[in-house]
Amino acid sequence: MAANFSHVCLTEKQQMMNGTPLEYNLQRYVYPAIALFGILGNVLNLTVLLNKSMRSRANTFLATLAFADIIFLSLLFPNILANYSFFTFNYYFRYFYFHTKVHLISLANWCSAVAIWCVIAVCGDRLVGIRSPLYARSTWSWWKLPAVIMFIVAVAGGLTFYQHFEYYCLVRSYCNETQLYSRCLPVYSVSWFGKRENPFSPAFQQLISLCVLVYALTMIILPIILLTMLNLMLLCALRKRQKHLAVCADATERRNNESQMQKTEHRVTLTVTFIVTMFTLTNGPSALMHLIRTAYNLKQQDLYDLTMICSTLVICGKASNFILFCLGSRHFRLRLIRLTQRKVHRKIGEYMLFYNAFKKKASLMLHCNGQLSHNKIVNIRGK
Repeated sequence: MAANFSHVCLTEKQQMMNGTPLEYNLQRYVYPAIALFGILGNVLNLTVLLNKSMRSRANTFLATLAFADIIFLSLLFPNILANYSFFTFNYYFRYFYFHTKVHLISLANWCSAVAIWCVIAVCGDRLVGIRSPLYARSTWSWWKLPAVIMFIVAVAGGLTFYQHFEYYCLVRSYCNETQLYSRCLPVYSVSWFGKRENPFSPAFQQLISLCVLVYALTMIILPIILLTMLNLMLLCALRKRQKHLAVCADATERRNNESQMQKTEHRVTLTVTFIVTMFTLTNGPSALMHLIRTAYNLKQQDLYDLTMICSTLVICGKASNFILFCLGSRHFRLRLIRLTQRKVHRKIGEYMLFYNAFKKKASLMLHCNGQLSHNKIVNIRGK
């Protein structure tokens, strides 16, 4: 830890960990509800997507997306808790938060990177599937799908790993070591704490700057371009498929099964299109803001509220997939209801078995106690 400033005590306002009143209100009142709803919704998504009857390439990518979103939303809670007085002024929470904040942000960005490439993968898979029905019905080798997912996770992790070292956070103790305060600067910053010279070597600074550029290209610019193009192509393919289905509505009985399969593929693709469109709309502004901040080397306080609004859109997007699934897929709704009913009936059955066993055991114990009492009375009378 850095130098000890025991002779100085910070005010409550100085100890606040939010940048602006807007951030304080969002973190305190809006984000908790969105995060909880998003986690619960994605858990429900997983219960359906991981069901044996629902397994497919697209659903596997969507399940990975749900996992990534759950982790992302869970990582919000340290930031959320930091805006409640009980945690804001707690020494041990501040110590934990100041020493892990950078790493939590890096992990959250890793999850976002995995999510965006999973969306690209499912969008590409649906596009190829709707253009080539044979591909849609074909199955990959057992190792290909896990390999693709592991590749996405590994590459995304590698490209975001530099963020663990991008910032140096100085933590100082105040007021007889009862208060902690922290401030972070990027390692490539020209100015440094106390107007000192940046202690990091020029080579390390250039390496981190290069990583920032690569991250912006591969995890922001390229994905947004790909998503926009794929989504437009998917919408065009959907329109053509819809016309084809309308023309083939009066086909013979022999082609009914094929027509039904095409309609199913159409509905699945429509749901994916909803998800991709929402993902693009909610993540696009944040990506644009990140590019602006990187290109113009803006300070943290510059455009702070606008950045918070863009981040709020991202969080809303990660919590909206459950709504999109329910609105866009009747099959998903029915499957979710059936699974819920099955689990509820199973739990009720377990409770009934437990209750009957307990009742039987209690009845047996009462019978035994009654028999013992009767024997005692008989023995007393005999004496």
